[in-house]
Amino acid sequence: MAKIKLSIIGQDKIAYEGEANSVFVPTQTGVIEVLPEHMQLISALKPGEIVMRNDKGEQKWKVISGVLEVRTHSNVVILADIIKEE
Repeated sequence: MAKIKLSIIGQDKIAYEGEANSVFVPTQTGVIEVLPEHMQLISALKPGEIVMRNDKGEQKWKVISGVLEVRTHSNVVILADIIKEE
């Protein structure tokens, strides 16, 4: 199965860097699910929860704001003001 190369970067640390099957992100237009081979996009985040799923399970982070960038080759970068990891 194809994977996403995901980086979630907070103000003072890298919250996650690795592979993911999918990631749910709270954008200004609603929560979107990013899957492998997703179209390229840049979007502002709104307060909510980032949910990352991989073969080991699920991780969650509460966020205040930030930016999502989906690049080519399933490379996803999220720069966020993270409140906490759940």
